[in-house]
Order: sequence, then C-alpha cells, then structure tokens
Amino acid sequence: MFDISFAELIVIGIVALIVIGPERLPTVARTAGYFLGRARRYVNQVKHELHEEMELDELRKLRNSMQETVDTFENSVRTEINKIQETVNTDTQPATTPEALPTEEKPVKNTGTTKIGATTSSPAPETPRQPGN
Repeated sequence: MFDISFAELIVIGIVALIVIGPERLPTVARTAGYFLGRARRYVNQVKHELHEEMELDELRKLRNSMQETVDTFENSVRTEINKIQETVNTDTQPATTPEALPTEEKPVKNTGTTKIGATTSSPAPETPRQPGN
C-alpha cells in the first residue's frame, strides 16, 4: 500500500522507540494498528460501493437498451398488424362499382365445338373386323 521495505520499517520502529519511549510504545502501536485497520476497511468499503455503482449503471444502460429494442419490436409488430388489418378490411368490403361486381355466366350454346380444356365424351373406337367373323 505504501511501498515500504522491511529495512525502512526497522528504522521507523527505532525512531518511534526513542521518541515515544518503551512504556508508551505498545499503546501507540495498538492505536496506530486500529486506525490503520479502520482506514483499510473504509477504503475497501468505498471501492466496493464504487464497483456496485458501476455495475448498477451498466445494468441501467442494459435495461434501457433492452427497453428500446422491445419498443422497436413492438412498433414493428403493430405496424405489420395494422397493414394486415387494412388488407383484410379492403378485401372484405362489398364491391360497390359495377366493374368490381362479378359477372354472371351465360349459358353456352352447343355449336359443335368444344372449349379448350373441356372434356367431351367420344364414342368408343371401333375395332376392325377380321374376315370370317
């Protein structure tokens, strides 16, 4: 955290022993350790809260993106449904113009000719007679 080597710690300990004195050094070391532990917990708590806030922000962005996608999809589906409904409504409306009314079929007079695609019954072909029958 502070990048202090072991040799530097020994020098700090000797200076503290000389300045503070051997009677009060354990109490001061205990108090310093307590405050150092509290500072570490506080830093870790702040890091954790920042990390959670970043994740929450990412989740909000993801939720907004998904909501936009859902809205876009819903709008496209509604548009297609409306188009289909318009098509169905125009197809089911009764025809009001004479051109749109279906024409009645008139009976066809038998002229001896057949229409293309019409089937007629023809007599069975005659079998040739063999002599002697």
